[in-house]
Amino acid sequence: MDRYTSMLKLVRLLDAGHTLEQLLDSAGAEQDSGHLLMRMAQLFQIFGQQAESAELQVQALQQRQHYHLAADIQPPALRVLVFLAGGFMLDNTPVGFLLDGSDIACDLLYVTQHTPLPAELPPHDVVFVAAGHFERHGPLFARMAPLLAQASGPVLNQPRSDFGFERDALNALLRNIPGVVVPRTYAVSRDELEWMALNAAESFPLIVRPLRSQAGKGLARLECARDIEDYLAVQNEAEFYLAPYIDYRSADGLYRKCRLVLMGGKAYVCHYAISQHWVVHYQSAGMEQAAERRDEEARFMADFDQGFGLRHAAALEEIGRRIGLDYVVIDCGETPAGQLLFFEADNVSFVHAVDSVDMYPYKHVQMTRVFAAFRAMLKGAAHG
Repeated sequence: MDRYTSMLKLVRLLDAGHTLEQLLDSAGAEQDSGHLLMRMAQLFQIFGQQAESAELQVQALQQRQHYHLAADIQPPALRVLVFLAGGFMLDNTPVGFLLDGSDIACDLLYVTQHTPLPAELPPHDVVFVAAGHFERHGPLFARMAPLLAQASGPVLNQPRSDFGFERDALNALLRNIPGVVVPRTYAVSRDELEWMALNAAESFPLIVRPLRSQAGKGLARLECARDIEDYLAVQNEAEFYLAPYIDYRSADGLYRKCRLVLMGGKAYVCHYAISQHWVVHYQSAGMEQAAERRDEEARFMADFDQGFGLRHAAALEEIGRRIGLDYVVIDCGETPAGQLLFFEADNVSFVHAVDSVDMYPYKHVQMTRVFAAFRAMLKGAAHG
């Protein structure tokens, strides 16, 4: 096993029958404490032990901030230097998944507020900033800036000092694009939400979620002012986002959401989830139990460039232009009137090909295209 093993490869080892204990034992054979602690942090993350994983990673990064992920195809055709923030999934672009099976080698450089910066950068052809582009990472990006200025190759997803993917900032950035519905999103304090419950000062229904939540955590639909009290009874956060609820059901009563990646001005579809519930997450949409939904997803992917992607090409191009990054993940749908309904965007959402090949053969075909486009973007930047 390599000194640094990606999360994806660890998952595959687990799927192949290795136990957590066996993989921890293999990590114990490492002589480098930073690699040992990082391996343990990854394994605890995979098994859902978030607090333990975070603490182990902090300890790992105190020992070393630089890790090397070898190319699967040797010799490597490209060396990419990846800048990461502390954390795992939903904290950084899942580069290990995007480069799996490729001829691209990665040097992973973690930058935090409490760990030393390297005296010089590892050799590289291109730099990719994987850390989540959120306003709260502003101090972290400021710390990265002198390092990025030292880069000997081009920098992709260069942080913008005037932008983060927070929902209210995105709402302001993307408003008034022809053919796009961007629900007005704004932040409120807990006290303001409690005041609304007493005064019924808003039009309902509303969508509410904690300010920094991801993956649908704490997301709810409020039908009336009385629902606010029930919601706050189970949510301890101090700040929340509110947005009007947009009914985007199709004629058959089902909800449809697609995940796209924008790279080089072109949109690539990653999944198309169909659900009976207005909160559409692929994992809970019931796609495994519904062959007809998988068939529809396969058609959606096959026809994307002549269908959804063509209908909304101008809108997606403008969204990408306004965001101004090289790699962006977008979740969106379509209103009954045929407009693009924007849900959210970031540079860290999960993009992968880990679903069953037998059940989702078409997804693996499509994700091969997505991965090829990502690798072509890196190589084009390095050699262009």
